[in-house]
Amino acid sequence: MTSAETVWSAPQRALWQRLEQHDFGTCGHRLDFTARLAREHGWSEAYAAGAVREYQRFCFLAMASGHAVTPSDAVDEVWHLHLTYSRDYWTRYCPDVLGGNLHHEPSRGGREQAGLHYAQYAQTLASYQHWFGPPPLDYWPDAQTQNASPARYRRIDLNRHWLLRRPRLPRPRWSQLGLAGLLLGAAPLLQALPLNPLDMSGPAFLGLFIALLVLCFAVQAVLRRRLRDTGPARPGAQPDEWSIAYLAGGTRRVVEAGIARLLAEDRAQWNRKTRRLEFPRGRSGLEFPLDLIASQAGRDIDEMTKRLDPQLNELRRSLRDRGLLLPPQRRRQAGLLAALPFGLLTLFGIAKVWIGILRDRPVAFLVMLLLIGVIAGLIVLFRMPERSRAGDALLQQLNLKYAHARRAPRNSDVGLAVALAGTAVLAGTAYADFHNYRERNSGDSGGGGSSCSSSSDGGSSCSSGCGGCGGGD
Repeated sequence: MTSAETVWSAPQRALWQRLEQHDFGTCGHRLDFTARLAREHGWSEAYAAGAVREYQRFCFLAMASGHAVTPSDAVDEVWHLHLTYSRDYWTRYCPDVLGGNLHHEPSRGGREQAGLHYAQYAQTLASYQHWFGPPPLDYWPDAQTQNASPARYRRIDLNRHWLLRRPRLPRPRWSQLGLAGLLLGAAPLLQALPLNPLDMSGPAFLGLFIALLVLCFAVQAVLRRRLRDTGPARPGAQPDEWSIAYLAGGTRRVVEAGIARLLAEDRAQWNRKTRRLEFPRGRSGLEFPLDLIASQAGRDIDEMTKRLDPQLNELRRSLRDRGLLLPPQRRRQAGLLAALPFGLLTLFGIAKVWIGILRDRPVAFLVMLLLIGVIAGLIVLFRMPERSRAGDALLQQLNLKYAHARRAPRNSDVGLAVALAGTAVLAGTAYADFHNYRERNSGDSGGGGSSCSSSSDGGSSCSSGCGGCGGGD
């Protein structure tokens, strides 16, 4: 599998063919390489086979990309095992398959090495995307997970310890939870309903009201989804970084992406103490919207967002023209119709409260439920959707196209990565202080878990979380 946009040279195709055909010297053995890998790590045969495939791709990048490369933990484990087949690795694989030596070198530790390995991992994911398409998440996690994972691995004697898999609870969708709640709430009411629901007893009416409240949430979700469907996006140029940021998170995301880009290009600095953006080298020569962000550097992010929003009208218009944002009338329609079920339920509840007061019955619980319904309705009414379904589809495509940037952004990718995913992608980078400010987190993101590096005779190198196994200098 290769990226459709990449043209492979004849030597590169020959290298990949040799990598695919290599059997690790275990062909015909009762326990071949993949089976041993699965057994030693408790992986399924399918997952182990996939890890071997990713190792082959990693080795291709090590020889063909022209820069230092870094494996993920899963790929590094395949590499560790291959190094134990030393006769195959050094006498066949390196000289005959790779055409050069590929060395495995443990990290020397420290923040400088952690920063180096982060940069190499980010570049590796970018090259992977170029040659093979989006890196599969099961084998190539984001940089934060990658840096934290080495400490999670331990070698365990299964004759002395029990090994239990940590349970993973399912994550049902809100629509599924709403349907389940509706059925549970309605079941006891179906036994004996009076003709007039307002004559129901207090507990029975509360149950009915809760079921209807859940139904309102489900109905508003369906209505908003349908009203956001304005058809496919109209043809146009690929959206730029700022259009992507606005599409993903509105004006605030544009501000965050702009600040991240200024930091990555060393045109500004984030002062951790004052929590403000500073420009030691001046603010001249900045393009839109970076010039507007720079002009508001002495303000906090909320104030920046408020002042920048009117300046993005042209950007919003272009996105609406392509059908990626909803027109104002459609937004208002979506908000009003989605809030209508809550309005009707509120009137129904008020009628019951009035009857309860006239009959001298307690209505405190019903009033609390009414307040929940009113608040939910107001939120739905005033948080009108802005992005269309076509906008959702485009964002999904962009997230796939730039998967490498979201997981480990290079300096050149930082603005785009924040545009797509927010400041969370900055955790563990040199710009983590800005993310910590956005998250109101005083913790310092630092330089990560243990890692190892390796180099080929051709000048490429790689690093990853590793134990004590070596591969030569």
